[in-house]
Amino acid sequence: MEKVIDIEERIPSMRKKRRKKTNRKFVFILLVFVIILLVLLYFQSQASKIDAVKLNGAVLHNKEFYLKQAGIANGDSLWGFNAADAAKRLRAVEGVKEASIVRKWFRDVDITIQEWKPIAWIDRKGQYDLILEDGEVFSPDAEPSVDIPIVNGFEDEDVRKLLASQLVELDDSVYQLVSEIKEPDDSDGDHVILYMDDGYEVHAVLGSLADKLSYYPEIVNQLNGSEKGVIDVEVGTYFTPYSKLYGNEDEKVDEQNADEEKGDDNESEDE
Repeated sequence: MEKVIDIEERIPSMRKKRRKKTNRKFVFILLVFVIILLVLLYFQSQASKIDAVKLNGAVLHNKEFYLKQAGIANGDSLWGFNAADAAKRLRAVEGVKEASIVRKWFRDVDITIQEWKPIAWIDRKGQYDLILEDGEVFSPDAEPSVDIPIVNGFEDEDVRKLLASQLVELDDSVYQLVSEIKEPDDSDGDHVILYMDDGYEVHAVLGSLADKLSYYPEIVNQLNGSEKGVIDVEVGTYFTPYSKLYGNEDEKVDEQNADEEKGDDNESEDE
């Protein structure tokens, strides 16, 4: 038998449901209004302003320069810049290899710069610029405190980039010993002379520089430090003492003194 429901019994339940639905709508609207109000208050308050910007990895340029390029400053809105766009602007800066920007905590910004590493100073008529690891020459605004070799010559861009690639491959223990790098005057762009901090002079072919210098510590150990000289690794490995190349300085002094004494004797005889 089909159950019959009186309409009067249904009306109170329908009213109750309608009232609940209306209340939910009101609560939702009120919640949205409160959220919007809080967001507006947040953006108008100091809580949304940048409190500190941390810069990591900067050597070639100072912090103020990088912040200006990124368009970020203390006191600006934390959400008033696009991190991806700002990082792109930093990557366009000379000497910058990679850059990233991250918002941290509530009011901080972290900027990480990865620069092309300076690997040598290059002497350009008394003005010293930096050779970066990509072979490009960079003129710093202020002299960075880096302990790297000095390069003379290598004005040809291709040759300079080859030199840079070889220096990057050098073992750190050997690289730290290199004091000066010179391109011989009669070089065809394939020869190089290195002056080492331990007193030796190395002649090498540029294209195989890193490979040949990997044996430098072993070569020096075999010489036992008895006498300094030229280590030639252009073809094979040869060592020539300075005394054989330039003569013994003591002997030169003795010969010079002897010549002076002889000259004095001749003058006395003439008198």
